[in-house]
Amino acid sequence: MDPIASSDPHSSDPNSSSNDGNGSSGSEPLSSDELALWHACKALGTVVTQQVGAALTAATGLSGTDYGVISRLADLGPGRLGQQALTDSMGLSKGAMSHQLTRMTHRGLVLREKSGSASTVILTDHGHTLLQQARPVHAEAVRSQLLDRLTADERATLLRIATRLAR
Repeated sequence: MDPIASSDPHSSDPNSSSNDGNGSSGSEPLSSDELALWHACKALGTVVTQQVGAALTAATGLSGTDYGVISRLADLGPGRLGQQALTDSMGLSKGAMSHQLTRMTHRGLVLREKSGSASTVILTDHGHTLLQQARPVHAEAVRSQLLDRLTADERATLLRIATRLAR
């Protein structure tokens, strides 16, 4: 049995309601199948993200969040982006992004330029160099930890499901 699912007291409850695929009442505990799916979704996001982040750190010293910031700066803007737009694109809180950028500024990866009440985040040459080193590591890690482990049909199905649920 899945250790994550087995840690939940409802995971093996024979009295849990089953689901016909159309959802069940919100007042009923999750069935063991529903819990298994829930835990698998959480583990997928966590485990794959951690493994990709570990590969990035081992090869370049960048964390997964560092990579997310510098890749967005390069991809969404010409090496510069408003701090709020960057924060929104990363799904981080303002405080978490501020702390992240402070750490990255101290390491010479980014600069922050203040203009009135807004801040612009700028990718430094050092940040750009590390991004170029990190891109192939990121691609290989995503392929080995996710893409290569799925068939083409499974990838297409996962993409459809993830896109629908992310709305």
